[in-house]
Parts: sequence; C-alpha cells; structure tokens
Amino acid sequence: MGSWTVDVTTEPGVLRVKLVGKFSVEDMTSFVDEHNRAIDNFGRRDYRVWVDLTELAPLSQECTEIIEKAKRHSSSKPNFRGSAVLVNTPTIALQHRRTSVEAGVMATELISSDPAELREHLRKVNRRPGDRGVSSPDLGHPHTPPPPRTAKNGK
Repeated sequence: MGSWTVDVTTEPGVLRVKLVGKFSVEDMTSFVDEHNRAIDNFGRRDYRVWVDLTELAPLSQECTEIIEKAKRHSSSKPNFRGSAVLVNTPTIALQHRRTSVEAGVMATELISSDPAELREHLRKVNRRPGDRGVSSPDLGHPHTPPPPRTAKNGK
C-alpha cells in the first residue's frame, strides 16, 4: 500500500511531496487528485515542486501513466517554475526521468540523490515557456541547469 504527503505550508511557494511504498492504481489516482488540487490552489502564484521518492517502490506501468498526468498538469501551469526530485536508487531515478521527459518537465527538473544540490536547483530554477531537455547527473547524463533569473494525506 502506498502512502503520500502533499504539503504546501512548510515552505511558501513550494509544493512538497513524499511518496512511500508500493502504489496501487487506486493509491496513485488518489495521490494525483490531491497533487492537482494543491497545484490549482496556487492560483497565479509562482511555485516549485520538491519530491522525495527515497522510500518509493518501483511503479507499475499503469501508475507511471497516472503520475505522468500529474506532471503534465503541473507543466501546463504558467506559474510552475521547476522541480527537484530526491531519489536513492537508479531504478526510481530512471523511471521518474522517463515520465518527466514524456510530461515535458525535464527542462527544469533535477533528479538527484544529493539534497543540497536539489535545494540549490530549486532556489535557482525559473522555467520559461519552451524550456526542455535538462538531464540528471545521477543518471550519467550531462546536466546544464537553467541560468539563475531574478496538507498531509494518505493511507
């Protein structure tokens, strides 16, 4: 059984998400519904996303398709600035990267096992329309970050 935390209060302007365990389609659908509500509640205010996947089990194909919808939802918002994803296994990093590329968020997303690197990325990232293509150093790909520009639920 998967569980999750969606937090918009700890850090202003940052949606903090944590996914834990093995998700069923029902679990993932419930998480994505809550995620999308939190995104919508930002209104026109800029926001960034911090995702902790250090305790997540690999996702089924059905769950990856559902989580990709969450990423597409966020990416469709003009006030979405970027995301940082904390992982600790190559399998989760690769799986997450695949869904991020398909959803169009890789240009401003960093996937890493280094929390300090992720915090710095989140501090600097500022998505512009059309940004695409950032890769993660944890996956053995070059990483060129964009230049700096000036609720808990679950089961």
